[in-house]
Amino acid sequence: VAELVFAHLFGMVRFLFDANRNMPLTGDTKFKELKKSYGAGIELRGKKIGIIGFGRIGQEVAKIALGQGMEVIAHDLHCKNANIDLKFYDGQKVTFKINTVPIEELYKKADFITVHVPFQGEPLISKKEIELMKDNVGIINAARGGVINEADLLDSLNSGKVRFAGLDVFENEPTPSMKVLMAHQVSLSPHIGAATLEAQDRIGIELAEQIENLLK
Repeated sequence: VAELVFAHLFGMVRFLFDANRNMPLTGDTKFKELKKSYGAGIELRGKKIGIIGFGRIGQEVAKIALGQGMEVIAHDLHCKNANIDLKFYDGQKVTFKINTVPIEELYKKADFITVHVPFQGEPLISKKEIELMKDNVGIINAARGGVINEADLLDSLNSGKVRFAGLDVFENEPTPSMKVLMAHQVSLSPHIGAATLEAQDRIGIELAEQIENLLK
């Protein structure tokens, strides 16, 4: 899930999600126009990422963000702070202590916001929350459909308040809103956050270990 968040984020800041739609259509006839259109990308290094929900997945997002040179702003109702260990291939390790902040502070300071909380009956992010955010913020939802009000998100994308969004989950799965699917500012994937070969192997091993423990 954490890697998919950054797959969307990298694609968003360099307009890959839109370029991959338009290059097959007009890349051979409007190459220079497309180059100019997508030439205003931004770098992640030095930017602030807001992580709402600082559990296991949120902390994995933080690890990637720190490795990318980003500042992490985290919010969690049940976690005041967490030690984030960056472990490298050669055995080295660097530990960062992240203190969580009130959600309003996160909204106001973050350049990008990613949510990692369950759906609790009503959207966490709607028009009111979006108005607190920075102009040109990027928003990612790879948690649960409904955590973000999609109608309000589309309005904010059209107004320019939100620059782009990455969505792996949707309010009306498995039939997402066509307005969301057609929005050119949205990077899309079909709820595949945990769908990797390695993740499936880990699930199988965990299940086998649980069965083994029950049979002992």
